[in-house]
Amino acid sequence: MPVNYCPYIFVDNDAAIARGWAQGFPKKLGTIYQTRSFSAPSPAAASFAKGSRFGASVAAHGERLAAARIQLEESITDPSTVFKRPTTMRRYFPQLAAGRQDQPPVDELTMSLTGHLAIVDVWGRVGRATDPRSAGRGHASDRAATRRPGLSSRMAYSVTDLRILKSYAG
Repeated sequence: MPVNYCPYIFVDNDAAIARGWAQGFPKKLGTIYQTRSFSAPSPAAASFAKGSRFGASVAAHGERLAAARIQLEESITDPSTVFKRPTTMRRYFPQLAAGRQDQPPVDELTMSLTGHLAIVDVWGRVGRATDPRSAGRGHASDRAATRRPGLSSRMAYSVTDLRILKSYAG
């Protein structure tokens, strides 16, 4: 079955890290900058319209890992076509006690069960992203960087449950 998988995700606060780790998201602390938009139309707010441009970057440990500039090209009117695959994650918590490190208490492949999904401002064919700005220091973003993003949206959802698909813990 087709699924979504998140190889890495950067967040900017410890509560998001703790919640993500408990759910199996591989969250890391970073500094995220992005163009902000506001509901009130004005020259100070980037509008969600064809031709609008946005920028974003992420840094961790004082080094910029990626930067992107996108231009909105095609509005998607039916957001239900965007987020229709379940998300799978690997929850892993190592055992730290001496002599038991090879027996993690939690090692699971899970599927997020979600609710309260809201997706707005969905755009496809959003233009090109700039190359990552990292110097190739071995972070996963060096190998999995998106060079041509295909979708832009604002979304929110709640993870209401986790389905354990397979447990690897002994």
